Amino acid sequence: MSTFGWIQQEQELSPAALTVLAQTVSPNDTGRLWWDSFMPRKNVNSVDLKEIYNLDDRYVADRREWNARGRLIPQQTPSIRDLSMVPVESYFKIEEKELQRLAERTLGNESIFREIIRADIPERTVGLAEADYRRIEFDVMRAWALGTIIQRNPQDASKTVTYSYGFSSSRYQTAATPWNDGGVNAYDEFLAWLLDGVDSIGGVEGAVMRLATYNAILADAPDLPNGVAMTRSALLSRLQDDIGGPFEFVIIEDSHDVFDDGGTAVTRTKVWPAEQVAAIPSGGVVGYTGFAPVRRAMELSRLVPEAGIDVRGCTVYHEESNGGRELTVEAQINAFPVPQESKLWLIDAGV
Repeated sequence: MSTFGWIQQEQELSPAALTVLAQTVSPNDTGRLWWDSFMPRKNVNSVDLKEIYNLDDRYVADRREWNARGRLIPQQTPSIRDLSMVPVESYFKIEEKELQRLAERTLGNESIFREIIRADIPERTVGLAEADYRRIEFDVMRAWALGTIIQRNPQDASKTVTYSYGFSSSRYQTAATPWNDGGVNAYDEFLAWLLDGVDSIGGVEGAVMRLATYNAILADAPDLPNGVAMTRSALLSRLQDDIGGPFEFVIIEDSHDVFDDGGTAVTRTKVWPAEQVAAIPSGGVVGYTGFAPVRRAMELSRLVPEAGIDVRGCTVYHEESNGGRELTVEAQINAFPVPQESKLWLIDAGV
């Protein structure tokens, strides 16, 4: 008899129920993830996306003489890129050794044994959904900060490929001299770069950076009256005066545990790459994150229509293996960041 056969009869442990549970998980980890602020979710109908970039034309018509033709507006030939997303997926296993220890702890009492598993599976499923959203967070930030996205085989770390979105190099600049170098003034460098970006992205309302970059700008900002060193609150006010409008600094120092290879070893990794500074365009949005349907969610939606399953949301499935000795629970999202090139203005500040 299968160790997990009884799970198939438990309604609250069905793939549909676990999927509904996973879809209640906050996609931004209750405000601790940034991705949906800068590249909010957009429903798409396929994992294959054809995106058109560089459509930032601002042609101006002319006045004409009577009985003559006006100004020809040329058809801009866009850069077309085919994007195809691969799934974001995490899983956990309940294996034979864990089951053995659990059976020993419950003295073979099947009722208690099942109650523990019944409580454990939903809790660990929530953890899977949270891990999936953290991957989206990393991908969105890397796509924005570096113009690249990394695809890594979770079973074989050697099969790692970095893909470039192919954005214009003019969108990703590098400071000629690091901003913390004594030969330059970080505040002046930041302000000049920021004002240069206003025309390119149609206005700015803030900038994303790491704390070290912010501290370099703060240290070089003009002193307050009577030679008092610039404060954080005064820096924001000064910058708003210099650019003539609202502005905010977004300092991202968040870290998550990224797996080193196909095993369980991890490295605590910063979400936003060091030294990169990105202007936040007016409106605060630099693109979108495409959420495509998950095939298994579509199946579950047909089987259990009353569950209200989001076919583009986090989808949970479980299966037995190894002769009924293991139960694998998987959580999958089909999502992919799509930055809008006309909203990108970044610089490697060297600090």
